Amino acid sequence: MAKEFTFIRREIPMWVVDRFEEGWAVLENAETRETINLPKDGLPRGVKPGDTLRKHHSLGWYLDNAETAARAKRISERFNRIKGRALD
Repeated sequence: MAKEFTFIRREIPMWVVDRFEEGWAVLENAETRETINLPKDGLPRGVKPGDTLRKHHSLGWYLDNAETAARAKRISERFNRIKGRALD
């Protein structure tokens, strides 16, 4: 009997830069809320808190600008809804 191999495609996890502490970056997994600490110099240049990163097995960490912008928009919209309710 022939063996058949299948590959499971999984979305690459999103990590959000929470903050920097003494040369380290604290990242939070957007789905599981797990946190990790990585050397800041191991991340792409210009990364700042709130940016979304992904790690590719061969490319390393890369900035997901589209997801960063989408997250910022969702947060802004949510804040505006909350602020609007507070004024009522």
